[in-house]
Amino acid sequence: MISRRMFVRGLAASAGAVAVGACQSLPVGLRRPALALQLYSIHKIFWPSPEVCLAGIKAAGYDGVEFAGYGGRTAKQIRQLLADAGLVAAGTHVNGDIDLVGDGLKKSLDFCAEAGIQSITTPHAKRDSRDAYRKFGHDMGLAAEAAEKYGIKVGVHTTYHHFTTVYGAVTAWDAIYEEASPLLQQQVDTGNTFHTGTDVVALLKKYPGRHHSVHLKENTPTTEGILGVPPTDGGKCVPWKDVIAYLKTEPTNRWWIIEAEGRPDSLEPAHASATVANAWL
Repeated sequence: MISRRMFVRGLAASAGAVAVGACQSLPVGLRRPALALQLYSIHKIFWPSPEVCLAGIKAAGYDGVEFAGYGGRTAKQIRQLLADAGLVAAGTHVNGDIDLVGDGLKKSLDFCAEAGIQSITTPHAKRDSRDAYRKFGHDMGLAAEAAEKYGIKVGVHTTYHHFTTVYGAVTAWDAIYEEASPLLQQQVDTGNTFHTGTDVVALLKKYPGRHHSVHLKENTPTTEGILGVPPTDGGKCVPWKDVIAYLKTEPTNRWWIIEAEGRPDSLEPAHASATVANAWL
């Protein structure tokens, strides 16, 4: 359980975290997307006390959250929790192989529509061939087309193997989108992508108009996952100046979703990263 006192302490800690030093200065006066927290970042404390955590998230300057499970709550209860906190459901993560095909797809869409969840993303997509990745993209594209009727976006989240698995000159990530519907979104995780040596901005530019949400995550491994704090192994920060400058030009980018999983039993990294991201805005 997390007390109100604890999240207030987290807010104070977040202000100090900025003094640790962002790796680069960033442009000011950007078009403002909405800011959300990936709730898995605080999964050890969220469901035991969602009302208190949501109050802390709102106080930290977030506009919404992204789910990864619902703690046994109904869609109606999820909508009410967020309404009471003054937050929006930016999205949710599901297993695409189960929840975005067949009967699972309709259940997911009906749940999200009732809960007010704007997008559905799958972080799963590991396959053993280029054709299998291509088929996965085709299937997820069909889900995206079905979701469009609900006003919901469907996409795939980048993970390491999408860029370290290559077929000739084609990455697994590119294979997913070879035959996918143009409605299928890409949720680029900046930390995962940059850590494989992939140029994050080049990837975003390669697929314009598909970035309803982007996961802002620092290069890994880090101690707490705070944006702009260098990795503990001495590596480089994500090139935030370039990433933010591009997102400024991407009219379809609606959400910046912060992922700070270093301390899943604390709101402090989430507060600190929100302070940094809001300063960029």
